[in-house]
Amino acid sequence: MHDSSCLPDGRERVCWQVRKPSASEGVARQQTTLAVADIGVVYLCRFAEGEGPVCRFLQSYENHPAGIDHDLHVLFKGFPGPSSLASMRALFGDLPINPILLADVDYDIGSYIAAAGSISNRRVIFLNTFSQILTKDWLRYFDLALNHSAVGVVGATGSWQANASRDERAIKTILHNVAHLPSYIHQTTLPKKRTGGAMDEQRRKRPLGRYLFFPFYYLLNLYEFGRYPNPHIRTNAFMIERERFLSLRRPSFACKRGVFKFESGRLSMTRQILKHGLRPVIVDCGGNVYDVPEWRSSSTFHAGGQKNLIIGDRRTHEYSVASPEFRRFLESQAWANPWLWVP
Repeated sequence: MHDSSCLPDGRERVCWQVRKPSASEGVARQQTTLAVADIGVVYLCRFAEGEGPVCRFLQSYENHPAGIDHDLHVLFKGFPGPSSLASMRALFGDLPINPILLADVDYDIGSYIAAAGSISNRRVIFLNTFSQILTKDWLRYFDLALNHSAVGVVGATGSWQANASRDERAIKTILHNVAHLPSYIHQTTLPKKRTGGAMDEQRRKRPLGRYLFFPFYYLLNLYEFGRYPNPHIRTNAFMIERERFLSLRRPSFACKRGVFKFESGRLSMTRQILKHGLRPVIVDCGGNVYDVPEWRSSSTFHAGGQKNLIIGDRRTHEYSVASPEFRRFLESQAWANPWLWVP
């Protein structure tokens, strides 16, 4: 069936309609000529991560209907040749996708920006390689949340932690150990031990180096990221208006620090959303929406057993398999003043 609907510039586009097939269709899906869907799901499929995370994502995607029509864009990133690309592409079977090929540069956020500039959906949700969908109607819940008054971005998870928090927590240890600094200096003057060699000497010097450079790194983190509380939407899974996303200021993604700055720095995506008078919110597996003060009680990230999590990732999996003691530590990192972290 041909649909003559056109894009605003008059173009038509052949795309895939992502929907659950009827019983008469079995498992087959059909390619149709449609206007671009309102929502685009952008999934990052990175070669370096292997097939395992992709298979887990696909299983979760197939087992949890999105609840709303959308285009599925797959970013095939960093594939060295046609054979490796074909092998990964085969995992998607007859699943209707729009493949986008990217070099393995600029980390996840750089890939999202490149994808957003090449597609035409009004709204986009970005999912990283390790994303796993945990409930049906997940995409409909994101869409409804973004329809709420003055909402600018919707995340599956968020945190109040600042990069400088770990430094501030370390200050207690430094103050406690500073009395032992002369012994560290003395150790660096000892002759190289025959049994340990250069590696032992390097290890003896390492604590002194941490003391010497700590003030610089702490002040740099304080300047670029600020202090706790530092609410930010985690960029592992989030929905935003495509044009708004492309309009955001962003640092260079030549190194990982640029990614951290975009996610939780002083000019983070979340802070830019707040500066424009808009709300960054979290949505849970039941479609409930949470503003910044309610994020911890949402039980979506490193708190409350994550019982309301809608889309998981590596960090949420780390918490789910952790011991009770380590869970308490992770919760402290995400939500507490660093001076009150559980040891």
